[in-house]
Amino acid sequence: MKILRTFLSKVLLCTVALHLAIASGGTVLLAGCTRENDGSDNTKPVDKPSVEDGQGGYLFAHMTNANYGSLFYSISRDGLSWKTLNGGKVILESYYGHPDICEGPDVFGEADRRWYMIGVVRGSSKESLVLWHTTDLVVWKNKVLDGEKFVVDHLGVYNEIPFVGAPKMFYDEDSHQFIITWHAGEYYRKRQEATTNEELAMYDRKNWETMKTCYILTEDFVNFTRPKRLFAAQDGGDLAPIYFTGADSDISLIDVIIRKFNGKYYAIMKDERWEDKAPKTHKSIRIASSDNLLGPYSNPGPSVSPNWREAPIIIRTPEGKFRLYYENYGEHVYEMREALAIQGAPWKDATSFYPPKDGRHGCIIHVDEETYRNIEKSYK
Repeated sequence: MKILRTFLSKVLLCTVALHLAIASGGTVLLAGCTRENDGSDNTKPVDKPSVEDGQGGYLFAHMTNANYGSLFYSISRDGLSWKTLNGGKVILESYYGHPDICEGPDVFGEADRRWYMIGVVRGSSKESLVLWHTTDLVVWKNKVLDGEKFVVDHLGVYNEIPFVGAPKMFYDEDSHQFIITWHAGEYYRKRQEATTNEELAMYDRKNWETMKTCYILTEDFVNFTRPKRLFAAQDGGDLAPIYFTGADSDISLIDVIIRKFNGKYYAIMKDERWEDKAPKTHKSIRIASSDNLLGPYSNPGPSVSPNWREAPIIIRTPEGKFRLYYENYGEHVYEMREALAIQGAPWKDATSFYPPKDGRHGCIIHVDEETYRNIEKSYK
């Protein structure tokens, strides 16, 4: 009985401390492209109270194999067990692309914060990008972007049309800019001009083997910097080679997302090479780090996923764990691993993870309780 009383007393003290922290303006967990935390303890909860206390949950915006490029919603209180909303139907009929939701300041001056994602125009024959934005993740509005700003021919690579390399977005609080990243290969036009199945297969592989990560910066989605290569010397000109060394000097990368934890930037990426060029890391998720948004980044670390995985997502739990989700695209299902630190700690397979059925390429963000309930109510 004495042990039980001691335990209950500790629980009560922790609960009081938690509510006092929330009342005093504590920040919330970075999950996807949300507010950053620059603390120094990698095992310390970042900025969300426990979801078990009714303080929100997670939104998984994704596509499915049957409706590739369409937008679906799944929700979860703990990031482990997921429920697909809207009866498994598309959420936003007019959206087309690879969903990647980013939170940042409201560039339209109507609210404090706003969520954004990039889409494309279905059936377009050129770079046609659309900015989708919302203040509640239920009512989405859109703005057509200037596709010419995303042309990357000067970088020696060419955008795949219409998807334009699955754009990802991150808001950097330090520089007050959004960075949009996407991949483009050297042989896309050759592939499009192929006249035989043999040529098509050859140039398709060459295109995937030469993927470079491109980026653009903007503060307002009106004015954009000229596209440049990420992971290349920023003063080395348009065709500056990748600065990774050794076995990674010829690396091909896709699905790069940028996130920031504890003052350090992380690039989570897919090594797109085949086994003959990257026996251990081919078609797997890897992580590089930097003290600066634009680098230089460290050489990517070892694989943190099995081979033949892509579309990585990373979040941090209230308990301080990092969760890495990635798509097993051969089986059309997401899988998940956990670690106590992004780098330098083992990534272990989750023992109880129930992903959305047929969920493919997407993102996961944390939302507060009011937003969570509104999403659930709107798409039951």
